Order: sequence, then C-alpha cells, then structure tokens
Amino acid sequence: MEGETAPEARGAASKATRIALGVFVSGTVVLGTALFLVSQGLIKFHPKQQYCLTAECIEAAAGILSKINQSVDPCENFYRFACDGWIYNNPIPEDMSNYGVYPWLRHNVDLKLKALLERPISKRRDSEAVQKAKTLYASCMNENKIEKADVKPLLSILRHSPFRWPVLESNIGPEGLWSERRFSLVQALATLRGQYSSSVFIRLYVAADDKISNRYILKLDQASLSLASREDYLENSTEAKSYRDAFLQFMVDTAVLLGANASRAESDMKSVLKLEVKIAEIMIPYENRTSEVMYNKMNISELSAMVPQFDWLGYIKKVIDTKLYPELKDIGPSENVIVRVPQYFKDLFRILENERKKTLANYLVWRMVYSRLFNLSRRFQYRWLEFSRV
Repeated sequence: MEGETAPEARGAASKATRIALGVFVSGTVVLGTALFLVSQGLIKFHPKQQYCLTAECIEAAAGILSKINQSVDPCENFYRFACDGWIYNNPIPEDMSNYGVYPWLRHNVDLKLKALLERPISKRRDSEAVQKAKTLYASCMNENKIEKADVKPLLSILRHSPFRWPVLESNIGPEGLWSERRFSLVQALATLRGQYSSSVFIRLYVAADDKISNRYILKLDQASLSLASREDYLENSTEAKSYRDAFLQFMVDTAVLLGANASRAESDMKSVLKLEVKIAEIMIPYENRTSEVMYNKMNISELSAMVPQFDWLGYIKKVIDTKLYPELKDIGPSENVIVRVPQYFKDLFRILENERKKTLANYLVWRMVYSRLFNLSRRFQYRWLEFSRV
C-alpha cells in the first residue's frame, strides 16, 4: 500500500502547485493590467473622501461659490468665472470710487465688532479692557449727549498747558491764554505722543532690530503730516494749489468755530501751513527709504551730539510707557536707538529753531484738534466732510 500511495501523493502535490502558480500568474496579470489602466487614466481611483461640514467650512464654501460664475468655462474666460458672482452681488457703493474684497472684509469685521460692542457689559464674562471698550463705544454712539456737549470737552483741553492755542487768544477765557515763556516743545510733543497717540515731527516706537531680529530697540523716524501725502504740499498743479487753499480755509474755519477771530485765524493758519510745507520738503520720500540707508544705530548721547537742539533723552523718558517696557525704566544716554532719518532730524531742528514759538504752538495744537474733530458735534464733522469732498 505504501508503494501505491507515494505516486498518488506526488501527483496531488504537483496539481496543487500548478493551481497555485496559475492563480499567482493570473493575479499578477490582473494587477498589472489594472495598474496600467489607472496610470493611463482609463480607470479612475476614487478614495473615500472626507468632507468638512462644520458651520465655518460651509460658510467659507458658500462664500467662494457666491463669488464665481459656474456657467462660464474657466478655460475660456477665467476672469468671468472667478469674478462674475462678486461683481454682480457687490456693486460699488455710491460713496466710494472703487470696491474690492478687502474693503468688504473690513466692513464685515466692523459689523461683527459692532455687534460685540453693543452687547451689555458683563463684569463676570468681560475683561476690564472689553468693559472699557464697550463704555467708550456707548459714549461715542450717544449723539444727543455729543451734540449737547458740543465743544466743551475740547475747550477744557485747550484751557490747560501744553495745549493752549495761541490763535484763540483769550477768547475762551483768561485761563486759555497762551504764554510763550511757558511753552515747551519737548513737553508738547511728549504729551501729544503719550496721551493722544499723535506723532508730530518725530515718530518714536519700539520694534525688532533689523539686523538682530530677536532683540527689540527704540526707533526714531519722521512723522506724518496733516494731509495724507507729502506731495499734497509740494505739487504746483492748479488742482494741488486748490486743495491746499481748501485745507487752509478748513483750518481757519475750525479755529473760528472754536472761538478765534477770523482775521487772526487766517493769519496764524497761513503760518502753520507754511511750516508744514517746509517739513514736507525735508521729508525723505518713499523711494529713498531703503533698509540699508535707514539703519543708523547709535546711542542717545551720540544722537544728542548730532542734533543738539533737542532734549532727546528727556523726550524719550516722557513718552516711553515703563509699564509696557519695564526694561526701559532706567534708560540713559548709553541706550542704543536706530535713527532712521538722520538728515531729516538735522534739517527739522534747523527749521524749528528759526521758527516763532507761537507758530510751533499753533501747529502742534492744530494737530491735536484735527485728530479730535470726529469726536465733536455735527457742525465740526460736516465742515470736515465738506473739505474731504474737494
């Protein structure tokens, strides 16, 4: 029996081997064929897709779909495909010359902030900062109270140093009379910057060192002007001159609304505008403000030697908030700063030392008044709107 069983066993094993080999070859052929077809794009493999169905994802997807025009073939006209929906749903507002995604985004953020600020104050839920923001917002929205107060809040500031305004003379009371003897340029500039966040003549701020990015350092730069661009003061076209004339009249009218004599206001504000034109002339234009040119590191002592007409250390000490920057509490002459526009500061203080103190005071207080016009009653805001349409 053993002799008969061995051949049968060998035959069965051989048959199993042939079957296995056939399955392997067939499988290899099928797999190879499938891979070839997929690689040629004849068969498409669709993995199981995961969809984001959160409210945020749905809102974002809807926003994208609303901006496109799916009826347009992007290969034929990609602009219409990508923008038709946006153009149709977002016409340019009547009070704007152009409109786009970023103004739309700002507007929608403003609406969300408005909704947040109009919620009742919760001492349990709201931080102190949020409570103050809501209180400030509520006071700004109380138009009846603003109209009733009219100029009183601003006149209260103008009756105290360093913001007594020479152009008003004693028209708002003897306590508002400006004194040349008591005028301090350092104090006026520091108060403007520290209490009113207005940088006039000098822009002082803390930022990363351009060449040592992990360290922060004080930087000194030229400040902005009343108008948006220095070219507004320098161009000699008829349009530019008309714009400056309108700006001068706006300054005069503002001073008169606050109590100034009309002829005195016109004379004083002409001097103010002439000063601002001089400042515009020495400002470094945008195209010349390169990183290398504007990196001038020195200590405060060296800055004082370069521009000795101004008390730089005293100014910096008055402006810097030591609660925010405790490491600057004991700042001294050896403290390093980056002076971004050395020539501007040299020219600036050459101009200022030859200017009448009254003109300097008129200009500084004008900048403070200008920054506060939007917080006053409608008659001031309407006058600004009239000028803004020029």
